[in-house]
Amino acid sequence: MKVNVVSSKLIKPCTPTPPNLNKYKLSFLDEKFPPMNAGVILFYPPISTPTNIIPKQTRIHHMRQSLAKILPRFYILAGRYIKNENAIDCSDQGVLFIEAEAVGVELIDLVKNRQGELLNDLLPSKFHQVYETPTDPLLSIQITHINKCGGLVISVTVSHRIFDASSLETFISDWSNAASSNNNNNNNNNNNNTTIISPTFETPTLFPGTNPGPDDRPLPFTPPDPCIVMKRFSFDKDAIRSLRSKFNISRVRAVCAVIAKAMMGVDRSRGCVVSQLVNMRGRTTPPIPKHCCGNLTLLALTRCLSVAELTTNDIGFEELVSILGEGLDKAIADCAEMFSPSGRGWQNIFFSPLVSLFESLSSGEVSLMTFSDWSKFGFYKADLGWGETPVGTGIGVYPRDKSVVLMDNKEGDGIEAWVCLNRDDMAYFEQHEDIKLYTNGL
Repeated sequence: MKVNVVSSKLIKPCTPTPPNLNKYKLSFLDEKFPPMNAGVILFYPPISTPTNIIPKQTRIHHMRQSLAKILPRFYILAGRYIKNENAIDCSDQGVLFIEAEAVGVELIDLVKNRQGELLNDLLPSKFHQVYETPTDPLLSIQITHINKCGGLVISVTVSHRIFDASSLETFISDWSNAASSNNNNNNNNNNNNTTIISPTFETPTLFPGTNPGPDDRPLPFTPPDPCIVMKRFSFDKDAIRSLRSKFNISRVRAVCAVIAKAMMGVDRSRGCVVSQLVNMRGRTTPPIPKHCCGNLTLLALTRCLSVAELTTNDIGFEELVSILGEGLDKAIADCAEMFSPSGRGWQNIFFSPLVSLFESLSSGEVSLMTFSDWSKFGFYKADLGWGETPVGTGIGVYPRDKSVVLMDNKEGDGIEAWVCLNRDDMAYFEQHEDIKLYTNGL
């Protein structure tokens, strides 16, 4: 497959950002993130009705127009990060909109294989390609036409400095609503039942920043490792049903336990800590709104599993489920305590797991697994104006060893696990008995 860029344009909000919103200070959580991107890839089939063929440029114009329409609500995305001020200059500089063409590939093959290296070519910017200069766009979108079949790939990447995956879903959902609404209006269709999305940007108020210096960030950036590969493992509804019937747990906890156990079998020369990211929205008191944008995740850590436990294979599946669950339950309880006047305080709640993690990792004798759950996000519902929703989703290669992102399958009854591992370790991982039993490695 070869991807050729056809055009590149900055899309600006359809109305100017008010002067009182021109400066957006980062929150405490935003400040702690290393420079990296978050992103998602959506695969769209050719338009299914031959009588309703929409020319390429009509679709592109429609997407640009609907994007400009929602940017006033997501004004910080059209701004630029000013590093020495720990702030976003929201002067409507624009988001990057790239149009490209892919040759030598069929959409059906891309969706079936969805290999990491191929997916990277469909991203407007890779996870580690963040320069944080005053001219670097915070949001980039790439529309790739699959010339052979008429399919389309839409990829969106955003700076993790200001957005997490839940925020990205809020943006894509609102873009989808705007695009679908425009299309309904153009077709005189009054049956528009889309849910109104009202994004908020209150994280700097909830968690005020501290204006750290350049050497005062507790989450160091890990340079991309060229030996890391990514592979998709599909847990279908039958596998999920089997796991849940045995242990009476959620599908996410079941999948995490299967993957964690297999990863522990790959490297038994070191101890292990498992980190799961918990979305704080809806879990605090009072609850943070679902569409509050920013970085709003809390680390849920397991206890450090010793080399002795790993080498003697003492940890059974049920015990591992319990270990993972204890970490999650504690983090969820911490969310509820976050704003309590009699609690430990939100800074202490955030720093405690970080301090614990760095103490475990500092010796080099403990490895880290990281799980991110995207399975409840509605990426498969994104209709960007021509009546089609994605037939597949994906991410690019996340260049961090032992990292896993969980996403829904198209049907919504299974989970696709995007697993990043060292190339040599991946060969052992995919041969683990539970991975072979419960998944289709693709």
